[in-house]
Amino acid sequence: MPSGPNDQYKIVINWDEGAMYSFCPMQAASERDDVDAEAIKGMLEEIVDEHAKAGVDVLAHGVFSGFFSMMPYPRLHEPADGGRHIPASSEEHHQWCQKYGKFWLTGFKKLRDAGLDLVEIVLARCHHNDMQFVVAFRMNDRHAGSGQETTYYPRIEQWKTDHPEWLLEEHPGGVDYKYEGVRNAVLEFVAEAIERYDLDGIELDWMRWCHMFKSSEAAENAPLLTDFIGKVRKMLDDAAAERGRDRLPLGVRIAQSLDECANLGYDIATWIKDGLVDYICPTDFYFTDPNTPIDDFVNLTEGTACKIYPGIHPSIAWQSDQTLMGLPEYAAAAQNFYAYGAHGVSPYNFMYHWGKVRSPSYPGPVEMWPNAFKLLTALKSADEIAASDRHYLFHPCWTGHRDSHCPTGAYRHNIIVLDRSTDDPRGTFTFRIAEDLTDDSLSATLEFKITYMIAADQLEIAINGDVVPDDALERQWYVGQSPQEGRPLAAHFLYRIPLGSPPAKFGDNVITMRLTNRVGMTQRRLMAQEFEVFVRKS
Repeated sequence: MPSGPNDQYKIVINWDEGAMYSFCPMQAASERDDVDAEAIKGMLEEIVDEHAKAGVDVLAHGVFSGFFSMMPYPRLHEPADGGRHIPASSEEHHQWCQKYGKFWLTGFKKLRDAGLDLVEIVLARCHHNDMQFVVAFRMNDRHAGSGQETTYYPRIEQWKTDHPEWLLEEHPGGVDYKYEGVRNAVLEFVAEAIERYDLDGIELDWMRWCHMFKSSEAAENAPLLTDFIGKVRKMLDDAAAERGRDRLPLGVRIAQSLDECANLGYDIATWIKDGLVDYICPTDFYFTDPNTPIDDFVNLTEGTACKIYPGIHPSIAWQSDQTLMGLPEYAAAAQNFYAYGAHGVSPYNFMYHWGKVRSPSYPGPVEMWPNAFKLLTALKSADEIAASDRHYLFHPCWTGHRDSHCPTGAYRHNIIVLDRSTDDPRGTFTFRIAEDLTDDSLSATLEFKITYMIAADQLEIAINGDVVPDDALERQWYVGQSPQEGRPLAAHFLYRIPLGSPPAKFGDNVITMRLTNRVGMTQRRLMAQEFEVFVRKS
């Protein structure tokens, strides 16, 4: 494995306002009458301590989504638009959270009544453990309005009356950053966070929920977001100067390809070139994609101090509700990311690993709290990754979601469709593996599944143009795939192919399939999917 920028990689974990607590045993404990504010404070500190034990370098803690904030009430400044903050008090906050069923720490009210600040508690404990604490903002969160909630967030609901043009009709629950009033309203919260806390930086999470403008206006409005980021940069620079610090970092969580970023109005090249941002987290909305073209982002940072921390997520694919990433899957993704220049990884929604603490509907078992943090420790070391089995998952992450489109609007199907009605049914799929398979200590296998295939169907399969001999193909029939095993699938054949070099190579590989006979109904379409590569060290 190439050494990349260093042999010790960073972990930059991101938490929304409540998931760091509401999925932990302390959520239930905080509701008991015999648990007071000091006990809740101690529980919060224990959670931060578990991060420190795992070697987490940066904890990015959400304080803002939909103009809800985890910062204490009242707000330090009245809204510049002449309206009012909603919610405007802890009592209102509590009422709205109960209405939404929103994730948050029930004991937050007890802390407030005792004059304690949850964010300050976490910040202080991070500094006690020599961890950096970054305040995170969800830039256009749409949990309220996206179909998960029945109404918009309350301040946005008020804007339906006061400023209806500020709302994004095609992205319900979102607001349009084209309007200065919207941008200024968010900047007021950024300014308050900087004023309140001795923070180590700000992270702007543009991936919640991706769209800041009407889709037809996003690219032309990119300078508005660049100007917005420039204002945040100046706030941080001014604060650093006042506090005698060299620089307070600004991070951004953005879409996993430059094409998506451009179409959303994110001018990543300018943000980096002009020194506005200090780290970037390219990521899918919800899943870990080892095919993420990290090198495109790394190339933009050449000659700058900007770091790249790709997002990693526990979930595997849409409708794969009961399966999660493990160490072999994370190690494979990290192998790809680090080999192409990433400086670490950024876990997101990591609480799913112990989700059953909150509800039986979540996949992660209770005993994974806090044991799942060991997965992150392993990802800090190039040596540990090299010694691990690596399991590359190239699944159709968004199949079944809006015609295979992810929330950014990008089409992510990851399926080869062999249409029997065409003259020459064939297709290709590209997968990236940062593996030197000329190394005799490594063995590798490629697997994939083909649905709607019958025993008489025959394929010609080539990898990087080299046809795989028939005697190297292993094919096994399965009646289907249950939700406990992954995405529900119909009856299918599982193919296994020993993978060596050649034909496989370090980097991007192309598998080509051609249906060489067409038996039965011409309407039938074969679908090759769930490509996986297993790499084991002998």
